[in-house]
Amino acid sequence: MKKVFLTLVSFVLGSVVSMAQELNCSITVNADNVPGTSKDMYKDLESALADFFNTHKWTDAVFQKEERIDVTFTLYIDQSSEANGGKQTGMLSVTASRPVFNTSYTTPLFNYQDNNFTFNYNPGDRIDYSEGDYDVSQNLMAVLAFYVNIVLGLEFDSFSPLGGTSFFEKAEMISAAARSSDDEGWKAFAKNDNRYSLISLYMDANMANLRNVYYEYHRLGLDVMADDLNKGKAKIMEQMTYLREMQRAKPFAVPLQIFVNTKFDELYNLYRLDDQKVRDEVYNAVAAIAPQMKDIDKLQKGN
Repeated sequence: MKKVFLTLVSFVLGSVVSMAQELNCSITVNADNVPGTSKDMYKDLESALADFFNTHKWTDAVFQKEERIDVTFTLYIDQSSEANGGKQTGMLSVTASRPVFNTSYTTPLFNYQDNNFTFNYNPGDRIDYSEGDYDVSQNLMAVLAFYVNIVLGLEFDSFSPLGGTSFFEKAEMISAAARSSDDEGWKAFAKNDNRYSLISLYMDANMANLRNVYYEYHRLGLDVMADDLNKGKAKIMEQMTYLREMQRAKPFAVPLQIFVNTKFDELYNLYRLDDQKVRDEVYNAVAAIAPQMKDIDKLQKGN
């Protein structure tokens, strides 16, 4: 009886923990370009990261299983140096999406490529992260936690106006703590698309309008489409007009480019059957922000 009781308690507690998790996280570590390195080390790292990010609690909110945010981290390792403390150099791809109300559709929230990614890792290294405690030897976890908070900020912004502020503040604290390190991507004013610049722009008062677009586009646009498709599409079109105005005030701001890069396929699918005037409006908004985007002309051509 005692064994049955303990099993039941474990099951119930496990279910509660499962519902509480915010992320449905997929992690891939690709070291195909690193010659002569044991791939077992990277498989172990991949497994340890997946375990951590799918069990760690990031917010006080309770997420049902179907409400979780899908997050994908892909680490592409180009160089590995055992002689340099196990330094790994490469690129990190981050994508995230959230469910749309009353549908089976998930909408992309964030799609970004961090090309200035270095961290130290050796077989058996501990995978852990404590909020507010930046460890120079744990740059991998600092970078991943930084992007988790960016994603959570956008997620909560998409449900209430500026609702994700506390998460952007956490990302900003990680950036501030990491700035004194020698790791790539944290230095102030080094590049306009590094982590420091990215979070500085999201926290810029002039970018509050973009964060409000996340709310209007998702909560008042996509989330109402199951009940009123035309109303939802009209709201999204309105937000694209606002984005074009923001581009004039803040030319080529990286968060604006991230938004249109993330939403490009979605916008195409939403408006590809609309009349030419509507397709032109979508095209003009996107082209103003990211004129070099691949296949941008298909927004005008439709289906």
